[in-house]
Amino acid sequence: MESFLQDTRYSLRALVKTPTITGIVVLTLALGIGVNSAIFSILNGWLFRPLPVRAARQIVVLASHHKGQSAAFSYPALVELRSQAQVFSDVFAYGLGIAGLSFEHRPREFTFSSVTGNYFTALGLKPAVGRLFLPGEGEKPGDEAVVVLGYSYWQKNFGGDPGIVDKKVLLDGTPATIVGVAPKGFQGLLFAFDLDGYIPLNTALSAERVGDTRSYWTDRRDRFLTVVGRLKPETSIKQAQSSADLIAARMASEYPSTDKDTGVRVIPEWKARPAPFVSSFVPIIAGLFLTLPSFVLVLACMNVANLLLVRATLRGREMAIRAALGASRSRLLRLVLTESVLMALLGSGAGVAFAYGGIGVSGVMLHSTTSTSSGFGYSIDYSLDLRVLAYTLITAAFSGIVAGLWPALRVVRGNVNLVLHGSAGAGLRRFRWPGISGMLVIAQVSGCLTLLVVAGLFVRSLVRGEHMFLGFDPDHVMSVMMTPRQIGFDEVRTENFYHDLEERMRAMPGVELASESQTVPMGLPGTVNSIFVEGQPGVPGERPPQVSSNSVDPNYFATMRVPLLEGRSFTESDSKVAPRVAVVNRAMAQKFWPNQSAIGKRFNIGTNSGNPIEVVGTVADGQYFFISPDPQPYFFVPLAQNYTAFRYLEVRSPLPPSSLANSIEEQVHKLAPDLPIIDARTMQNTVHGLAGLFIFRLAAALAGAIGLLGLILAVVGVYGVVSYTAEQRTREIGVRIALGAKRRDIVKLVFGRGLGLVMAGIASGVGLAAMLTRVMSRLLIGVAATDPFTYSLVALLLATVALMACWLPAHRATLVDPMVTLRSE
Repeated sequence: MESFLQDTRYSLRALVKTPTITGIVVLTLALGIGVNSAIFSILNGWLFRPLPVRAARQIVVLASHHKGQSAAFSYPALVELRSQAQVFSDVFAYGLGIAGLSFEHRPREFTFSSVTGNYFTALGLKPAVGRLFLPGEGEKPGDEAVVVLGYSYWQKNFGGDPGIVDKKVLLDGTPATIVGVAPKGFQGLLFAFDLDGYIPLNTALSAERVGDTRSYWTDRRDRFLTVVGRLKPETSIKQAQSSADLIAARMASEYPSTDKDTGVRVIPEWKARPAPFVSSFVPIIAGLFLTLPSFVLVLACMNVANLLLVRATLRGREMAIRAALGASRSRLLRLVLTESVLMALLGSGAGVAFAYGGIGVSGVMLHSTTSTSSGFGYSIDYSLDLRVLAYTLITAAFSGIVAGLWPALRVVRGNVNLVLHGSAGAGLRRFRWPGISGMLVIAQVSGCLTLLVVAGLFVRSLVRGEHMFLGFDPDHVMSVMMTPRQIGFDEVRTENFYHDLEERMRAMPGVELASESQTVPMGLPGTVNSIFVEGQPGVPGERPPQVSSNSVDPNYFATMRVPLLEGRSFTESDSKVAPRVAVVNRAMAQKFWPNQSAIGKRFNIGTNSGNPIEVVGTVADGQYFFISPDPQPYFFVPLAQNYTAFRYLEVRSPLPPSSLANSIEEQVHKLAPDLPIIDARTMQNTVHGLAGLFIFRLAAALAGAIGLLGLILAVVGVYGVVSYTAEQRTREIGVRIALGAKRRDIVKLVFGRGLGLVMAGIASGVGLAAMLTRVMSRLLIGVAATDPFTYSLVALLLATVALMACWLPAHRATLVDPMVTLRSE
């Protein structure tokens, strides 16, 4: 300990004496450590930070899937999982909904999670005030309607008043009682959403559905639940998966019409963020975005190692004297490594500041993407915790050791007698091509090219996504989301409200078209339907195909500019009493009626009996929920034949659509003064939102920033090594000039070395990039992971910049005065 403290004190004095090199090293390591800390902090907030519940690692998500497609659970399926899954101590479920909560005649938007009665007890949560739901509560018709408020919602809308417990409210016009408040820090199980509150299943049904809801409790086709379980202690995921497979096989055998070919996957909760169907992508994304910043850190360490090699050369005499006075090689090694680790720790402090500056920018991007007029709650905790601190310290220690180890070994291996009898650097071995410094430069260029290729692929994917045909035109369209059920409107009043509102929109100055729909592309998911095609009997006992749909009014296709390929769109004659009709997209037409016209074909949804739906039109394929390069079957039905109170209003105008927001809100409140607007945004904002291009923008921004840092570090490394090598060869260059060497010969001598290093780095980088980007193919749109254009462009860019860095030392070498050089020797 005494020698360690001595080394630390001496190292600090040595660092102060060389502020330039110390500053450069600290700044370089700060960039490498900072980008790693920033990415790890984001991944920590997304994946690694456990839920604020008891024994969070025991929580798993049970994900239903049918022939590779994700699906939700029905309530009867939940009951069977509870009764048959012996590996779980609790099985519970939740859904998501939006309602209006009115208290003392003041309506407020209320985003809720509809939960089973054992939701809170299974998670081991205690209320902030009042009580939480009891096991079994709200899981049968007729139970009292009750509400548990979210902590943030309670603070924001009720000032944290504990007296709110037992108060009566209206939930979409249905009387309910507030029984408690969820604990602080708990936002629900839907990742990144800070939910306003929680209601039991029976309360959610009365708030969301019109008419008889009794079939929900027995109909296995009514699927809207996400099921979650708590593993028993000492139970592994593998054991739970085996149990789930047995239960899924049993249900498929007993209920083939609804559960055949349906499986259940057991996924650790952290891998199911933000949704279970992306769990297969989570390891790829996490691995990729932990690997990319590690390249930057390695590049930074290589630069620092080259700097410390120069510093070691200058300190050769000092180390030789220490060795002559009795210092062992291990003591000298420890002294040099102590200095490099101290610089790395200083760099980690600056790196953390850089990291949280970058995280702040990411937070602004997320807020600007997800913010709405009514303030949906989105919250991801990126704060510093023990995991981030430990990761940063380990990264700093690793950086210090890696960057300082080779320079330290070069120092302690020096020949003491030669150093003491000669110059400061006499005892060190001469540098030969490629040498250690050259190998470091090759590795830097290789790593930099890999980073730039990844960044280029993400950027090209984003550009393709922004210019791909979406199936509609989002320019100059404003969408407004609302539901008059929030203020107790029945079906007749709701239909009259929307009719009058649309008429007012069309009469408003600057408005070209206006329409209504159940949802909009990249908005909330549409309805998922079981399809029974007339004349195409399904396989007995096999689950029918599932296709999503949207309910729209006759003006929707013109307002959104959805291309009509065949047939007609909806008209006012497609009323509630008229024959049922639908417009399908091309993918659905080709799936069910290949090589023939879909016009006039008929199908049923939900059941193979009843009044069939006739196809009257075909439209182009589009993007409906998530951006996907593969066309998905989809169809549209008239709103008049498929009533829903929850609707979007779309308004197309040649004016900037955001300028219409206040006018639209004014017209809404003239018809319904108390109706809250759930969301109001342009369709361009929706396209660039969470379900659209946001992930691609974020990936391109992060990869681009990492690639730029890698380019800067690689260029600095190339310049430093070539410059230092040229300086070491000053005497040789002076002699060559004195003997008649031309300017081009000197440039060739110095530049050729740099050129060889850069070309070797690019060649090895192409192979490295090809291996790394192979795992990215599922994350790209319209671009291959081995896209030749991206590789060629990146290689050309890197070669140009790096060779410019080589040319500067080469040009400076031609200015050497041979007389001055020879006289000094």
